[in-house]
Amino acid sequence: MKNFDYYKPKTLAELLKLKDENSAVFAGGTDLLVDIRSGKKNIEKVIDIKGIKEFYGIKKVKGGITIGACETFNSIAKSQFIRKLEALRCASSVMGCYEIRNRATIGGNISNSSPGCETGVVLVVFEAKVNIISKRGKRTVPIEKFFKGVNKTDLKPNEIVQSIFIPEIKNSLSFYRRYSRTEGMDLACCNGAFLIINPKNPLKREIRMSFGTVTPIPFRDREIERDLSRKKLTQDDIDKAYLKICERIAPREGSVRASPEEKRLAIKNFMNEVLGPPHFISPLKRGRKRGGKR
Repeated sequence: MKNFDYYKPKTLAELLKLKDENSAVFAGGTDLLVDIRSGKKNIEKVIDIKGIKEFYGIKKVKGGITIGACETFNSIAKSQFIRKLEALRCASSVMGCYEIRNRATIGGNISNSSPGCETGVVLVVFEAKVNIISKRGKRTVPIEKFFKGVNKTDLKPNEIVQSIFIPEIKNSLSFYRRYSRTEGMDLACCNGAFLIINPKNPLKREIRMSFGTVTPIPFRDREIERDLSRKKLTQDDIDKAYLKICERIAPREGSVRASPEEKRLAIKNFMNEVLGPPHFISPLKRGRKRGGKR
């Protein structure tokens, strides 16, 4: 592994002076150290931010919840404020193995911008916002605009993710599924998240869904969501939505974890699990029997 300089600033001000285009931020290190060893990243200096308090905390704020970028997956899964955000709690509970979840951070997870990153699809359906800090000050970016491609984000060379804000969404249910070859260390073959707002009222029900590893960034299509929302669902509605998704995604042919067909099947199974009977779909009407009632 190529030599690099290591820094561990004690304050946010020290960190911002050190951060430049030749540096990388070290929090959990579960991706960074692997990339340095493999030669994928040529880093001159590594800046350890684990000792800076401004990157920690899971707390209620006005309008929602804020999660510090250095919070680990285990701390998120155990937080009392995440209990109602079932999709995020579930994603945080199944990422890697227990030891990895004690190291890996939510800030690092989204900053690495892998097509199948555990929190990407979840934060997209929650319409989260990313709080970014640099020498120039602070700015906030919607999560969907934060992701730019495989290992590409909206972050500038001297910027760092400080926290993630998740808006409060009342009267909702959320779901997360991760499909992989083996439990634990294996990366996701395909993953996805659903958010259902007003689940018991079909005419006010809003459906959001996002899928990972099928496009370079988490896939979400608002047109398809509108087709499924504010109506009594039938199996035909779900099938038509699924076909539209298949037309608009582009699973990588050369993936060693799952073929495009397997990823499409995973999406179909997840959609039927969440939207199919006995959950939100309306039962098919039976024909009138001769000489009797329906």
